[in-house]
Amino acid sequence: MKKMMKGLQPVSLPEFDGVFYPSFIPFREKGAEKALQDITKFQSRDTDIMICTYAKSGTHWINEITSMLIRKTPELDTASKGMTMLETISDFSITDTLPSPRLLNTHCLCQYLPKKHIENRNKIIHMIRNPKDTCVSYYHHATKDQVFLSFTGSWNEFFDMWISANCAYGSWYTYEKEIEQAEKDYPDMIFTCSYEEMKKEPTKGIRRLSDFLQIECTDKTIEDIAKATSFENMKEHKVDPTAVIDGNSEIYRKAKRRI
Repeated sequence: MKKMMKGLQPVSLPEFDGVFYPSFIPFREKGAEKALQDITKFQSRDTDIMICTYAKSGTHWINEITSMLIRKTPELDTASKGMTMLETISDFSITDTLPSPRLLNTHCLCQYLPKKHIENRNKIIHMIRNPKDTCVSYYHHATKDQVFLSFTGSWNEFFDMWISANCAYGSWYTYEKEIEQAEKDYPDMIFTCSYEEMKKEPTKGIRRLSDFLQIECTDKTIEDIAKATSFENMKEHKVDPTAVIDGNSEIYRKAKRRI
């Protein structure tokens, strides 16, 4: 990702069907419509697990927790969440070498999820976060990511963009409404967890997730994963090389509401 970013200049956000997207490489090369079509055609395996969240809702965190459950170890994963983010991958054949179960992620609307993933009723993990905190976190991220988000304005300007769905990934409300409907349409396929509740009672939330994934874990393993994925430990020890922005690889920060 760092090599791909080198030399890239900010461009206007790609748009399709009224929704803007970050100017990731596939969207620059193919255009938003074709990039989204390719995501829907992605060939899911029966064992694939998809993390679906609106941007800045705790994706890195729930990705790390899930990875530890799959590996049954509290050791931080050396792989990056950014490497398995569907909208950043130009050639999906690079995912063919990943061992099963593959842990994938996306911020795109439900309607653009891989059709085969839905047909197979593969598992989906959805984390929801208070929209106020989501917006604040998104603002801080946008001010640092000039390459893919092209934002240079003030907090007030960003808030106006976010509330009117003119930021990348569009409306938080539309996204969450689609997920809510999908839960009704596909019972038992989607696991929804609250960012706030997971933070308040991590062992309880991680146990619920392990049960959903049908992964047997001892109480000690669950407790160790909760400690390893605490904000303090992740901030100190987890670096995502694909998330380097302006020389800064810090991806875990405390968003303080300004609204």
